[in-house]
Amino acid sequence: MPITINLGARGRRWEMDLSTLPAERIQTGSRAMGVFLVVFALFWGGLPVLGLVSELEAGRFGVETLLFLVFPVIGVGLLLFGAHSLLWRRRIAFDGSAFTVAEHGLKGTRQWREPLSAYHGVMRHTRRVRTKNSSYTLYMIDLVHPDSDRRINLYTDTSDGGFRDKWEAFARRLSLPALEEGEGGMVRREAADLDKSVGELIAEGKVEIDYDTLSRPAKGLAVSFEGDVAVLTRTGPANAWWGSLIAVLFPLIFVGVAIYAPDMPMFMRYLFGGLGVLFEVAFVIGVLVDLLSRQRLRVGPAGVSVNRAYSGSESKGKRIETARIETVTIARKSSGSRPALAVASDRETLNFGGGLPRRSLEFAMNTVLAKIAETGRRSRY
Repeated sequence: MPITINLGARGRRWEMDLSTLPAERIQTGSRAMGVFLVVFALFWGGLPVLGLVSELEAGRFGVETLLFLVFPVIGVGLLLFGAHSLLWRRRIAFDGSAFTVAEHGLKGTRQWREPLSAYHGVMRHTRRVRTKNSSYTLYMIDLVHPDSDRRINLYTDTSDGGFRDKWEAFARRLSLPALEEGEGGMVRREAADLDKSVGELIAEGKVEIDYDTLSRPAKGLAVSFEGDVAVLTRTGPANAWWGSLIAVLFPLIFVGVAIYAPDMPMFMRYLFGGLGVLFEVAFVIGVLVDLLSRQRLRVGPAGVSVNRAYSGSESKGKRIETARIETVTIARKSSGSRPALAVASDRETLNFGGGLPRRSLEFAMNTVLAKIAETGRRSRY
């Protein structure tokens, strides 16, 4: 599991300042996340252990008793990761020609030095973070190395303001290509093209459109037109049926503990039962929303939007104007699964079709590119 970087309270940003050399910066793990994981692990694993001990002392051991073992096993893993987050510390130094990194943590200490010439480029990407009460996006800029363990984070923020400007500045300062995540790995952009929209790159012949893809079947997508706007709607839910089933069944573990542990203190049985019911309600609502609505992509001369369509209604969603679209790619999430269409500007990114077959995502990507090209031709004539 990756370490969550401690962004600090001021602006929640971490940045490697390379304006003055030599430069040095210290990264630490998220203290709040570390404390939360340790406390949660003790609660998650500790209370069931008390119940397990009481069952064993009473001389009862059956299949239902094994339910208690799930919690301490997961709790130990959470405890170790929380402790690692609290102890983790990385010192990054740059002298203009090479980076020196010293890292300390629960796994020990290691140090290495790598010349700037060993890095492929400066990559910008996003990562979705989900916490107990909320979720947010991290906007990150990394130096990409063939060895992923030697990748260096230059910038992390919870706001997309200035994200593209920082990416361009790092690429120019280090004289390295600007990279973005794409379906084939990294999408490379030369420094001269960083300020250009996709429409401009298409007009210059630097972005190819696979029109043949538009004539092939796109499994999982329904295509319609509203005037000059192409509408692509998912024909099924976004999540796989087995994932939804697991989400609905998981809270029943809590309910099972409350029911099949009669010797557990009453307040603990109520606690487990209450948590199980709350989780069950939340997961069922999420699954129902996924089952009863469909993700929709609208592509028109004015821009691209992604929203959700319900029976007889449609959410407002998010939209990016055509002139502001800078990348249209098929990108993967940080977990490496569920590739999706990513339409991005310097301010935000729209994701559509996560988990659809590759051919369907290619259909959606080339639909967006073709509409942008058509809009550009109309504006010139």
